[in-house]
Amino acid sequence: SQVNDYDDAQYVGNITIGTPGQLFQVWYCIIIMFIMNANSIAPFFKNAAIDGILGLAFQSIAEENVVPPFIEAINQHLVDLPLFTVWLEHKGIQENVPGGIYTYGAVDNVNCGPVIAYQPLTTATYYQFKMSSVALGTYSNHKGWQVISDTGTSLISAPVDIVERIAAAAGARWSKAVGLYILPSCNDQIPPLKLTIGSTTYEIDYKNMVIPVSLHFCPSWILGDPFFRQYCQIYDVGNKRMGFANSLQK
Repeated sequence: SQVNDYDDAQYVGNITIGTPGQLFQVWYCIIIMFIMNANSIAPFFKNAAIDGILGLAFQSIAEENVVPPFIEAINQHLVDLPLFTVWLEHKGIQENVPGGIYTYGAVDNVNCGPVIAYQPLTTATYYQFKMSSVALGTYSNHKGWQVISDTGTSLISAPVDIVERIAAAAGARWSKAVGLYILPSCNDQIPPLKLTIGSTTYEIDYKNMVIPVSLHFCPSWILGDPFFRQYCQIYDVGNKRMGFANSLQK
């Protein structure tokens, strides 16, 4: 299922519902917590031209216990494997261009490299797992946190105190106008953001963290699109674990 990229900030796809099928444009989403809490979203990200959100998490957090579409597909044996892979592409400032693929029932071996590692989920609600440390430049923190991988989040969200220290290490300053941290120049290259999950440290390059208006930071840990552009996400529903593979950018 192809999704289209809007400025590396939104990835939108189409689904059909009913017989005959009626086309809807949706924002694919593992959770809706961050999107529903509109007061927590920077003004730049509030105007999303979509018909709705397609939830892909577990039934345990579904509204009125409705079976989510992918869980229903597993139950009806419509997919080869009880997992799906998300690959997002880095396109920069372009509107409505092909920018990623959701592969249902298989690991995407075309757009993703070999699986680096799997990490067990700590709860089968959101796709939640343990992250042990974070680092950027001279800053590092080994406190350990529960984090989620979320296709519906355009940023990487983290606790306020950590955001402030990472932003300082990157040389970014807070802007009230857009509600985000801003680098002095779009040409400034910052060190990679290093996230340790299990025994593996995943590095997110400068080009996947920064867009020409802002640095992707906001409160509470949610690993959103910058992480996806660097690493394919394998949502292994059947084994309740997350897999990560290098994203093979074109």
